[in-house]
Amino acid sequence: MSEIVRVNNTAEKNTIKKRTFLGLLLTALLFLLGVAFYLLIFVRYPQAFFSRSFVMGLTISTFLLTLLFLCGLLAIVLSILQKRTFLPLCWVMDKTLLLLYPIVLLIGRLTHITQEKIQRSFIEVNNQLVRSRAVKVKSNKLLLLLPHCLQNDSCNYKITHDINNCRRCGRCQIAQILELASAREVPAIVVTGGTLARRAVKKYAPRTVVAVACERDLSSGVLDSFPMPVLGVLNERPEGPCYNTRVDLRALQEALDLFLTKNDISS
Repeated sequence: MSEIVRVNNTAEKNTIKKRTFLGLLLTALLFLLGVAFYLLIFVRYPQAFFSRSFVMGLTISTFLLTLLFLCGLLAIVLSILQKRTFLPLCWVMDKTLLLLYPIVLLIGRLTHITQEKIQRSFIEVNNQLVRSRAVKVKSNKLLLLLPHCLQNDSCNYKITHDINNCRRCGRCQIAQILELASAREVPAIVVTGGTLARRAVKKYAPRTVVAVACERDLSSGVLDSFPMPVLGVLNERPEGPCYNTRVDLRALQEALDLFLTKNDISS
């Protein structure tokens, strides 16, 4: 009975997470719509340095952009609810998330919603959309990106240049992560920030990425990688941010297996 309650509570938390970002996304659309209506009123009484045609063109453009984003939001919600993607609308969904994300953060700041909460919600929405697309790739076209803070801070064997420098002593989870990746023949790399992560993506040229990081790094990485699917796994920070962090190994395994064929998983 307690297991059922725990599962229900987890499902409810995940729903709330998604609703946070989606609600702010809708608020951003209403804001754009309000701007469009303001411009429409402004057309009647334009300032001397704004021509009527310019303001009218800006108004129409804002209305059309809002309509496009509204289609994107509806497609996002339907994809999450039905757990399947609408391929013709993928471009619209990606642009809606990419272009409205800064406005969502601004609205969150004005409404006193923490940036971390918004980023966590955004990652949850992104992960649901990635799962709905059901992309399958060969193991060499999947890249596992890991933050350097997963390694024990007192370890003398740095693995940011070569993860195989790990001595598998067991003081951190790197050895277990290496076992997961090597069993699936998935390349894994440890990075210290967004610049090195982008460089790794360029070097390995994957079709999909599984990334472990904090809310800030994951959300920026997902946005930088559009339209390539990136599945984010949030790290755990029992000793604080960027220091001896951990990751849910079961969640990481599920993330890797999501993209791989059965043959790659069994190998």
